[in-house]
Amino acid sequence: MEELLRQLRAAAEPTRLRIIALCGHAELSVGDFVEILGQSQPRVSRHLKLLVDAGLLIRNKEGSRAFYRLLESDKNAQLSQVLNDLMDESDPVLVLDLSRLGIIRSERARFADNYFDEFAGEQSRLSQISADEELISQLLLQHVQQQNIGELLDVGTGNGRMLLLLGSKIEKAIGIDNSREMLAIARTNLEQADLKNCQVRIGDMYRLPFAENRFGLITINSLLRYAEKPKDVLTEATRVLKPGGILFIVDFSDHGLTELRDEYGHRWLGFSKDEMLDMLDGDTITIESTNFFKGEVLTVCVWKGQKVENG
Repeated sequence: MEELLRQLRAAAEPTRLRIIALCGHAELSVGDFVEILGQSQPRVSRHLKLLVDAGLLIRNKEGSRAFYRLLESDKNAQLSQVLNDLMDESDPVLVLDLSRLGIIRSERARFADNYFDEFAGEQSRLSQISADEELISQLLLQHVQQQNIGELLDVGTGNGRMLLLLGSKIEKAIGIDNSREMLAIARTNLEQADLKNCQVRIGDMYRLPFAENRFGLITINSLLRYAEKPKDVLTEATRVLKPGGILFIVDFSDHGLTELRDEYGHRWLGFSKDEMLDMLDGDTITIESTNFFKGEVLTVCVWKGQKVENG
């Protein structure tokens, strides 16, 4: 009872209720709250700390910034959601808050469009000479729809494409990337798709910020070709994959287009079947299937691995 009373006392304040209502719509930073609420940063930070300490919000650090969102999965998450559902969004104060939130979302979208334009050339070029992405998407969706996944981790999430594709089919998803700019794009895309069960975090693919044996599905899409040590990326992904969990690796099959290294920074010119088998620890994870999708010049390969039950 004391724990519940502590949480209710933390929420029973006008500004903190407004914060809970805003977090029901988006993942926001301290700066966002300052702009929306019209209060000083120290005051906003104090309100946020009380809500986090009470277990009503979760805080994710992203460099010098932190983002706040409602809890998703424990008993406190139910209270957070109940409080959020009870908010009357026709209340004049909340109407103004949500209007200001809309402005922030629009600014995020403009930033995302401008930043992503820098990479449009590579995406356009590769799509012309590579396999049809829709075929690859259908394969991944087919697996997810046939399994009870639970929690997904997308390593190197970029603009959040995998989360947008699979997010509505699973309970919870997290995307990891080391680029704050790309995370801003992904966050905007997820908000526009209303995928509240998905979130993105800053993170290092060589040191994932998760305990071992956590995720039922891990996707590594179009990432390994940029990695200095792809084997280490796979070892770390396998560590946080549940026994029996599935690892999907999507990347180019081996090719000889050296200009992709010079123009786009590809460290690896695709991967052969033998190279992939060598990078994966056969005692820990087994390759269940390998699917090839041929394009005009490049072939995309989807490797599906499963972590052994005693791995």
